[in-house]
Amino acid sequence: MQSVAELMTPKPTTIEPDASALAALDLMVDAGIRHLPIVDDRARLVGVISVDDLRAALPFAVNLRHPPSPTERKLARDVSVAEVMTHGPLTVTPQTAVSDAAAKLARFRIGCLPVVEDGRLVGILSETDVLRAIAGRPEERAARAQDVRKHELELLVTELRAERTRILRRLGRVQQIELESTQEQREIPMDEAEHAAHAIQLAVDEPLAALSAKRLEALDHALFLASQGRLGSCERCDKHISIARLRALPGASTCVRCARSAVD
Repeated sequence: MQSVAELMTPKPTTIEPDASALAALDLMVDAGIRHLPIVDDRARLVGVISVDDLRAALPFAVNLRHPPSPTERKLARDVSVAEVMTHGPLTVTPQTAVSDAAAKLARFRIGCLPVVEDGRLVGILSETDVLRAIAGRPEERAARAQDVRKHELELLVTELRAERTRILRRLGRVQQIELESTQEQREIPMDEAEHAAHAIQLAVDEPLAALSAKRLEALDHALFLASQGRLGSCERCDKHISIARLRALPGASTCVRCARSAVD
């Protein structure tokens, strides 16, 4: 009979109770997970927070594929993890039988069980882990996970290339407007209405062009990393950078946690 220790995720991503709910969401987006154990400064479990908790508490539509916008972040900046988390969650030990853990997940309709030993968090078991156990052996699951990650990165690279093409077209449009304006002023004097139309178009397009050029630089860097087989690996901890983070920040070379620790 399989034990929880064989299926759990050891040393899971965690967060502190006094952290902001936005920090919890950032970690979920970055790691591609739906649950975060909450621990104190001695690694003792004090709670669990889920993406469903965040969806119920935060004043905007929570999406694990896309980080919240600056406006949304302002709306939720005062919400803390402690206000949203489930206190004193159900737990299992590494020695608990998987069948017993699965029964507990089903009975209480929860998505995960923190794994605790000697009072400290040592892992987390999710309903997905249990389903994967039914689907195949650990080595088969690991191989499938690698295939999924490879496919996700391939799709991302395709998206980034398409976005790069669209940006280049936009930048070309701005240059064409500027060229036409210069030529018309030299050859055929524009009347006031035409001059105003050109001025309005440039006023709209030029700021976007500056932002587009910056985005283009990030896309080029991401595509270079992809060509070297280095896209998506954190240069500090060597863990995967989430697809959502790479989509939002194509040139990102660190995961959210490492980026935050560098700032702190």
